[in-house]
Amino acid sequence: MKSLMRIYFNYIATALVIIFAFAALQFVLLAVITSKLYENDSGGKRHSIARVYEMMDEDGQEAAACLQEMGVSFAMLLDDAGTPIWSYQLPEHLNHTYTTSQVASFTRWYLDDYPVYVWGGEKGLLVAGYPKGSIWNYAVHQDMDKLKGIFTFLSLSFISTLAAAVLILLVSGFRYYRRMRMIADAIGQLASGGSVHLAETGNMKEIACTINRTSDRLTTQREQLDKRDEARTEWISGVSHDIRTPLSLVMGYADMIERQSDTDPEIRDKAALIRAQSIRIRNLIEDLNLASKLEYNVQPLRRKKVFLAAILRRVAADLLNSMEQAERYPLAICIEPGFETVSLEADEQLLFRAFRNIVGNSVRHNEDGCSLGVRAWVEDGCPHVVFYDSGCGIPPDVCRYLNEGRMPEGNVHLMGLRIVRQIIMAHEGTVHAGKNGREIEIVF
Repeated sequence: MKSLMRIYFNYIATALVIIFAFAALQFVLLAVITSKLYENDSGGKRHSIARVYEMMDEDGQEAAACLQEMGVSFAMLLDDAGTPIWSYQLPEHLNHTYTTSQVASFTRWYLDDYPVYVWGGEKGLLVAGYPKGSIWNYAVHQDMDKLKGIFTFLSLSFISTLAAAVLILLVSGFRYYRRMRMIADAIGQLASGGSVHLAETGNMKEIACTINRTSDRLTTQREQLDKRDEARTEWISGVSHDIRTPLSLVMGYADMIERQSDTDPEIRDKAALIRAQSIRIRNLIEDLNLASKLEYNVQPLRRKKVFLAAILRRVAADLLNSMEQAERYPLAICIEPGFETVSLEADEQLLFRAFRNIVGNSVRHNEDGCSLGVRAWVEDGCPHVVFYDSGCGIPPDVCRYLNEGRMPEGNVHLMGLRIVRQIIMAHEGTVHAGKNGREIEIVF
């Protein structure tokens, strides 16, 4: 949600920057255009006329040359009576005496459609006319109070327009933000496994339609997966139950044959082998059933206060009592004093099963024998347990599964260690396999 709010604020900030940049650009353009238009404004021309006026002498030739350079169509010098006393290319119909009202008129506007500029002094009134249509020459006059009112109105209008633009941006941006928040919430709900249905209206209609279709498809797939998983769990449970009775008969008869004193030694050995393999099949079925229940959270945890040190000692005793040729697998167990009092609210049988699977895995995959070890201590208030051996080590793919949870490709047997990871994760612990695969560390 914070990311959406950040996007919304970035949108508003960008829009405001664009508005102010546009306004500044308009002012700059206005200033440039104004400076270009008035580069040679009336003030400049009057200044040029004043320079020509200073050049006026008896023959006026120097002044005429300057007027020619300035592009003036005609010029004349009037005395106090309005009579031309000197002229430059003056048209015949303009060569006459001018009254005071005529002089006052053309000094402000035009003389026979010629835009004119004047300059006066002791020498008289110099009048310079430029080509028709070359200059817009009107004097603008305005009452100061009205002019101030106009500027005030323009300022308020600019501020109001800017405020309205900002308000429109805020409202429209908030509408998009609210719509995007709904879409983000819907995507988050989909990611958490829920179902959504958005209103398919507005500018984001296509996105809403896509999310709704995705939600429907995921819901259908989830229902199909649930049905498949339920069927698989029931099948595993059924097979485990159905195979238990005949397997018990096989184990019982094999044990009976093995224990009869009059049985041929060769037959007794084969009966012992049948019993051992039957036990292995039973354990595999139990592992499969337990793994299925843990995976789908149907195995209840019978939590109670347990001491990890006691469970580790039970595991060591069970291993030594059940293992043939125990001398080939010497076991060293080191439990630090601080670990003796460590207790957890946990399922004792499942933790025993996990620890037993780890040491049993070391024995099963090192037929030529190896040394086994367990070390337990407390660090930063967390109990640590490390199982290690001197054998061939766990394959890298299985180590990756224990560390990252990624199932290995191909036909890799990891049922026992898979149950270990599931049990430890169910107790909110972590499992980590060393790089060489010869140690597994569990932290609660």
